[in-house]
Amino acid sequence: MEKINLKKNDIIELSITDTGEDSQGIGRYCGFALFVKDALPGDRVRAVVTKVNRDYGFAKTLKVITPSKDRVDAPCPAARRCGGCQLMELSYKRQLE
Repeated sequence: MEKINLKKNDIIELSITDTGEDSQGIGRYCGFALFVKDALPGDRVRAVVTKVNRDYGFAKTLKVITPSKDRVDAPCPAARRCGGCQLMELSYKRQLE
């Protein structure tokens, strides 16, 4: 497998395909797995890399380029700032799945 030269503070675009156990989105950049804060499955996001490990990394969403069909407006205005309800922007039907 080709080595990916990602480093902290790199800005990338990627599609989110899954959800991690801490409710962060999971996407791949050139095959390299990234756990992306504030991203939902189905989103296409611009993100900043916050940490890179040998086999995976972490990033934070800067902008949702194309939202997931399951993305909804959070009923709480503090949802993103507070961080207590990571899936509040995911439709309830999709949360149950």
